[in-house]
Amino acid sequence: MQPHVIGVDVDDLHLPIKDAFRKAAELRFHVVELPAVMGEAAPRNLSSSGRRHLARYVEGLGLGVAALSADMPSLRLADPGTIDERVARTCEIIELAKDLKVRIVTASVGALTHPESGDLSPPAEEALRRIGEYADARGAVYAIRPSHDGGDRVVRVLDELCCPSIQIGLDPAAMVMSGVNPSGAAERLAHRIALLHARDATAGLTDRPGRETRFGDGEVDFVGILAMLEAAEYRGAFIVRCSESPRPIPDLQAARDALAHMLGSP
Repeated sequence: MQPHVIGVDVDDLHLPIKDAFRKAAELRFHVVELPAVMGEAAPRNLSSSGRRHLARYVEGLGLGVAALSADMPSLRLADPGTIDERVARTCEIIELAKDLKVRIVTASVGALTHPESGDLSPPAEEALRRIGEYADARGAVYAIRPSHDGGDRVVRVLDELCCPSIQIGLDPAAMVMSGVNPSGAAERLAHRIALLHARDATAGLTDRPGRETRFGDGEVDFVGILAMLEAAEYRGAFIVRCSESPRPIPDLQAARDALAHMLGSP
């Protein structure tokens, strides 16, 4: 059986990029997810030689790059005024992924459907079709991370788009914080998941929003979700996240060890 691949998001280490790569290797992660919207790894900041150097540096540490992330919360897919910029910048990151020999570009997408009808937002549909066509032409996967839409709605979105290059980056914690059942989403979407973010969270209440927690202290049913993925023969990466931790390195290491134990990995 192919071993499980456990990774970490470089941003969560809160270190300069090369130090973050070295720390990821030291903590025994297999791969990294590399944010590519801003900073040293943004497409506009990496020349052709810089891209080659980055790929060699990561490989020399015994790591792989599982995905580039293209999170742009200020450029909403459902906002017609930001579509062109969101699509253009995402396509630049897809091109960077191709140069780095990385197959997956992932992004948080917020709400894609109307809260009452469940219909796919027309601006979001246009943006996703344009990104999907660009990704398909380059052999890439654009893995959207829904948070506000339940499993049935996301299945409907994917069916309407009918684009094999658009898949799912499952972030169960984001769903829990938004009041969505991630187990239901995992069950409906298991065969369409390209990447999983492994972080924990509590659900929001009327007087407070949901929040991220240390791995194992929240309400995400990882045992159930991992069982569903195993039944679907999921072999993508598990990216450990601790985006809000005041002690990121020990918390990421503890999360990595706990997840490895659940997966039966060394």
